[in-house]
Amino acid sequence: MSMFQEECKRRLNEVAITVDLHHKVMLSICVLYFAFSPVAIVGNVLVIRAMLKVSSLPASFKRLILSLAVSDLAVGLFLQPMYGTIIALQLSERNSQFLCPSLLTIHLFVTFLVAGASFMTIAAIALDRLLAVYLHLRYQELVTPKRIRILLLLLWLGAAFGASVFISLSNLSYLIAVITEIIGFTITTVAYFYLYKAVQYHQNQIKSQCQVQDQNAVQICREKKSALNTLYVYVVFIACYFPLLFSSILLMVDHTRTSFQVAYNISGFMVFLNSSLNPFVYCWRYREIRQFVKNSFKGNVDLS
Repeated sequence: MSMFQEECKRRLNEVAITVDLHHKVMLSICVLYFAFSPVAIVGNVLVIRAMLKVSSLPASFKRLILSLAVSDLAVGLFLQPMYGTIIALQLSERNSQFLCPSLLTIHLFVTFLVAGASFMTIAAIALDRLLAVYLHLRYQELVTPKRIRILLLLLWLGAAFGASVFISLSNLSYLIAVITEIIGFTITTVAYFYLYKAVQYHQNQIKSQCQVQDQNAVQICREKKSALNTLYVYVVFIACYFPLLFSSILLMVDHTRTSFQVAYNISGFMVFLNSSLNPFVYCWRYREIRQFVKNSFKGNVDLS
């Protein structure tokens, strides 16, 4: 039996035992996966359309949000239904071995690809807004569309490489997950800490510049407001991803305890819930996106 086959069967067996001992909790998680999948799909399709149509937001920022929305869309289209299906098969006591090893391996690869891309995009958004706050006029000169495209390409290639390593070393999956999450949280937290300090430092300047009507001052005002808004995206991201770090550590201690497996499944749902919440955060914090979504539902926007 191949290593992938053994790992696949082990994971399915852990889900089966957890479902057997915590039937109601796992049923609730299963229902929530299928309930939030269309929310993530519709919300992120609207965000993607908004980023392609709205012209008032900075071009680099739009590309980064597009990257995040694409990964969130993948969660709604593929990952949430797949996780829900795995749990549903165990709840109905049907044979799920047909998932091994190909389907589950692909599923795990996409999971870590999307999670890695999301981590790095969140950090890239903080860096982009930090540069916009500090560089002002030089920002457009240094942060060009071509450089952002190269950054995003490297970002997704890096995420794909990381996912491949994770799959290849599946026997060390929990250890790799914990190390990756700690590094990811450290990088994003440092990036957003400096962004927050920059926004705080310029807060009084924002108020005064917003009262000036020349084009340069208004642009600077928008850049700083956009930087502040990304902090809300980060807070929601941390709230959804941080429980997974603790549950992964618990599984490193003892992966046979079903209570730890339940905690891991709940925290896994929280990670994917982030993909459904992000569109609401964008609509709440960005007037341009909010207006586009409103017009879409009113039928005033061409969605073709």
